[in-house]
Amino acid sequence: MYLSEKESCDFAKVEWGWASCDGLDKMAFVMGQGIDTLVVNDPVSDGFVRLDDFFASGATAEIDSMTEDYKAGLAEQAKRLGKPVEFVGWRIYPTADKVKNLIYYALDSKWDGNATTNVKVMLLDRYGYVAVDLVPARADLGAEEIKDVVGQAVGAYKAKAASGYADFQEGDQIAAYGGLGVLAAVLGVKFGKVATVGLFAGLALLLKKGAFLIIVPLVALGGYIKRLFRRKPDMPA
Repeated sequence: MYLSEKESCDFAKVEWGWASCDGLDKMAFVMGQGIDTLVVNDPVSDGFVRLDDFFASGATAEIDSMTEDYKAGLAEQAKRLGKPVEFVGWRIYPTADKVKNLIYYALDSKWDGNATTNVKVMLLDRYGYVAVDLVPARADLGAEEIKDVVGQAVGAYKAKAASGYADFQEGDQIAAYGGLGVLAAVLGVKFGKVATVGLFAGLALLLKKGAFLIIVPLVALGGYIKRLFRRKPDMPA
């Protein structure tokens, strides 16, 4: 099942305590293959993102600092929900993959005492990145099983011709931030001198499992998933 733009926004605000739906592109539920809930954000087209800073000395300290800011920001989401929302820890510590050209992490949280796992994948391309949030069907997956779920999400994405990360050419626009800046943006925290990056800056957001069960023909859904992961016509790529 997938929701219209208004339905998606209403659901996110009521069920998850989001304050804004800016940047929300698509939302789907009960997708089979280990994915319960999936949200695709609008592409960010700030330019080609270099990953060098993710592998530089001090990167871990930067990520740990972001983690503390993120945990503090969740208090606002909990306040909007009227229920406790707690960051438990990283199931998969924020990771950059230079081979697959992506950044991803998995974190555990508790919603009013109920455990859930959130996975976020930032797919890099020639023009920026597309952020994808998903909740696995099970909250007890091991790291390797979560990587398999990440692989399913990545496998559904295909950049248009000459728009992939490897298609970068000298003269293309380069983002003012690197991989750590992308991470800060999706976590909604400050990073260095960059106070607002991307679409969700300033908002600490978590998802939980969908509140309903809809049976969708998997053959039809497969084609829809592929259509999910595309930049809009007015976007580069």
